Amino acid sequence: MMPLLRFTKITGLLVLLAGCAGQQVQTTVDANVESQIIEIPDQAAKEFTVAIALMNQNKLDEALNAFESMTKNYPQLSGPFANLGVIHSRQGNWEKARDALILSTQKNNKNVKVLNQLGLAYRHLGEFKQAEKAYLQAINAEPNMAQSYLNLGILYDIYMGQFVKASNFYEKYQSLQNKPDRKVAGWIVDINRRAGIKSQIAGDTP
Repeated sequence: MMPLLRFTKITGLLVLLAGCAGQQVQTTVDANVESQIIEIPDQAAKEFTVAIALMNQNKLDEALNAFESMTKNYPQLSGPFANLGVIHSRQGNWEKARDALILSTQKNNKNVKVLNQLGLAYRHLGEFKQAEKAYLQAINAEPNMAQSYLNLGILYDIYMGQFVKASNFYEKYQSLQNKPDRKVAGWIVDINRRAGIKSQIAGDTP
């Protein structure tokens, strides 16, 4: 019996305002909202820094209040909505997480971290087709983001029973690693055996 242990951890925090993943907090960032540049007020940047610090200290209720206030004062920014989604996810409030992350993607639909987090929320809610859509959107936005392929492989494998697709996405994930992930390699062997797919490994015939 296959262990149901293939899940994505919520790793790290989404430290972003209106820009893409990896950008630092700054006064002006490309928000990917109708190709416009959103001006981020200095006060918003200060509030965001404080809210992130609260998250890092695991003061989630205080951080939640801070980000909720920001969504009202600065509704054009994606970051506060994204981090609300992260907090709700960490607290197991998946419907609230999904709703906040959807709002974040409406401000910036190219942030793969947000899209992957949204896929995770959909998956926990049993909304598997929507999770698939979010992960595919993440792959389309950043084709070399390995985590998106792994997330989609897990979704197809464990939750949707689409084993051939799962194997393909696990393989793509592996191809983006500097060294093969031994755990995922085991999953590929296991799923290929169950699906009757011949792997190109020693002893197999083409």
